[in-house]
Amino acid sequence: MRGRAELLLSHAPVFQGAEAADLEPLAALAVFRTLARGEHLFREGDAVDTVYLVSSGSVRVYRLARGGTRELTLHVEGPRQLVAGVAAFQSRAEAPASAVALQTPTEVLCLPADAVRERVYGTPALARAVIAYFARRQAELLARVEGLVFSELGERLAGYLLEHAAEPHLLPTNSELAALLGTVPELVSRKLGEFYRLNLIHLERRRVRVLDRVELTRLARGNREG
Repeated sequence: MRGRAELLLSHAPVFQGAEAADLEPLAALAVFRTLARGEHLFREGDAVDTVYLVSSGSVRVYRLARGGTRELTLHVEGPRQLVAGVAAFQSRAEAPASAVALQTPTEVLCLPADAVRERVYGTPALARAVIAYFARRQAELLARVEGLVFSELGERLAGYLLEHAAEPHLLPTNSELAALLGTVPELVSRKLGEFYRLNLIHLERRRVRVLDRVELTRLARGNREG
């Protein structure tokens, strides 16, 4: 288990540039946890005492609107990604959102938050890596907010598909994808069907494969002419 933990930590973007020796003490504390689809890793308001890193599968991080009738998906984290990690670097923090597994199985690596903070604060290479990672994630979040406000659904969906174009990707449900893209399930279904008919993607049993990366890139940029 320790070897798997060391490998995962060394490839995680949050620790990019850190030395293996800096990560070994954290790997020694690691525990792996397996989740089924729909199982919560944590809920909004829970005490943050653990740092979670996705090993396999994916985790959706979301917030409930007032009254709990609607959900806003903030982001979906895949392998090697940190799950709502900023709160873990605040002492006595509460989870600002909820996190739920999107696939069965989804495996996450769990580390004691206090041990991670102590190690990062006391290791310059780790501190630099974590600060750089959070700066990148803030830029990504701002870009996502901008996309939700100013772009059309086709652009947002094309961008999502391109993010997962490296290999065939198991799509979330239309409801989950709609929450992620800031729309409703019916429009997601219609737009996926359109992309399928245009031969931009291959879609079978929720598994999607990008066929025309060039055209999807053009759509994601909002360029509909030549």
